[in-house]
Amino acid sequence: MQTVTHVLLHTSPLLIYLLVGCVLLLESSGVPILNSTLLLFVGALVSFGHLNMVNLALAAISGSVAGACLAYYIGGHGGQQLLLRLALLFHVDAGKITVVERWFQHSGAWMIFFSRMLPYLRPFACFPAGIAQMNFLRFFCSAFAGSFIWCLSMLAVGWNLGRRWELAVAAIQQYTLPVLVLVVLLLLLYIFFMRQVKHYLQARFQRSSAADECDLVAVRRGFSED
Repeated sequence: MQTVTHVLLHTSPLLIYLLVGCVLLLESSGVPILNSTLLLFVGALVSFGHLNMVNLALAAISGSVAGACLAYYIGGHGGQQLLLRLALLFHVDAGKITVVERWFQHSGAWMIFFSRMLPYLRPFACFPAGIAQMNFLRFFCSAFAGSFIWCLSMLAVGWNLGRRWELAVAAIQQYTLPVLVLVVLLLLLYIFFMRQVKHYLQARFQRSSAADECDLVAVRRGFSED
């Protein structure tokens, strides 16, 4: 790593900015590259005075958002046919796919936002948004906000740690999997809770409608007897 650091310290900052932007673009459009290591490393280079933090942040955020938009475009152009073929192959009801697409259109913004900050999910989470034809403006705002927070956070940590930036890499490797498991559990609990609330409200509405109908019948009988 010292050799890589030495080489980059003698490399044009413009080339490093382009490298960061290209790597994050690839990672956000389906290529499984862990960008956290790169962001921490180049953030540490800022502390050496070789890079400018503003230019570095602009390159990172631009690459991340551009990759997310590319994944959205790919998902929207051909992704749905591929999904339907896979559903047919695995005998998945097409109605379930429609439900997921509707959910993505209405509530997918939060998933896109959080996925921009979660390793392993980040490279693939934007394809379903394109497949579901999620509103592009909502998608873009969510992707931009998540990418902005993630990139700035990683760069700032690397900048503050300086030569000790690898400590953050070790911490991320240690805690990423538990955090992902926790996120999945919370998501499952949320889905379960919302389904229970929906069933409860539907049952209550049906009982209320039945009671109103009985009252209406009783009133009509009263009028007919009169």
